[in-house]
Amino acid sequence: MKIYFELEEIDVQKNATSVALGTFDGLHIGHMEVLSEMKKAAESRGLKTFVYTFSNHPREVLTPNNVPPKIMDVDEKTQIFTRFGLDYLALIKFDEDQLKIEPEDFIKDVLIGKLNMKHLTVGYDYRFGRKARGDINMLIEFSKVYDYTFEIVEPIMKNDIRISSTLIRELLNEGKIVEANFYLGRKHFVKGMVVEGKKVGRTIGIPTANLRIKENISTIKPGVYITETLYKNTVYKSVTNVGYNPTFDQVGLNMETYIFDFNQVLYGQQIEVHFIKRLRDEMKFETVDELVVKMQSDLRMADEYFKTHLPK
Repeated sequence: MKIYFELEEIDVQKNATSVALGTFDGLHIGHMEVLSEMKKAAESRGLKTFVYTFSNHPREVLTPNNVPPKIMDVDEKTQIFTRFGLDYLALIKFDEDQLKIEPEDFIKDVLIGKLNMKHLTVGYDYRFGRKARGDINMLIEFSKVYDYTFEIVEPIMKNDIRISSTLIRELLNEGKIVEANFYLGRKHFVKGMVVEGKKVGRTIGIPTANLRIKENISTIKPGVYITETLYKNTVYKSVTNVGYNPTFDQVGLNMETYIFDFNQVLYGQQIEVHFIKRLRDEMKFETVDELVVKMQSDLRMADEYFKTHLPK
């Protein structure tokens, strides 16, 4: 997969493309339907697949005082696009220049001029260009001018609920990880580098890998979760605490993961933590011994779960 970070870098004129447009925050099953339709069109017509999206959320420029936290960062998003098997991915920074592009010019100069687009797939509510003037009707109108075909993907409904990034954020904030995973179509995961913590877990016989939580990322509700941890292409059973460690008066949100049957040193290494099931709220204990007893209970519950749900 070829990745472009600047509009000026894009050069695919030798390859006609099937293009998908969107913000794609979270890459939930509604987004994946857009990607699947794009890919279907590419395969049937011998086109290359191209996703054009942004490295930041457009609202960082449009409404800087009201920016929704991202469900995933750029690296996590890129990872899923890679697994999907794209030919090209544009991760363009949305800035004042992008804000000023007239929608007609975006179609002519970017989609046709840069991307050599022959087919377009977008969600039903997609808007683009200066003052968000561009919409589905404009894309349909200009398809006759520039001779491209298009597919409009209608909202995806599950259990009479419309799937959206906003819905996913709300479910994560409420700790409803089973529901969030259902609408994502995969396990919600957090990827990051293991950093040194206070090493309290090691002193009580329950060592944990600590991940620094990135800024402006939609974090799951504090609590204890059954998780799976991916390290160097191997999946391990694990339990993760997200929170502030009130027993030890910790400052700042932290993510600590105990990995079953694991004794390697992870400092400075990248891991992925995949969330499966919520066990309980974060609690403050009067003594360390009370904390240890509860943590051991959490580990037993997770172990029972994994007896019938093997990591995969």
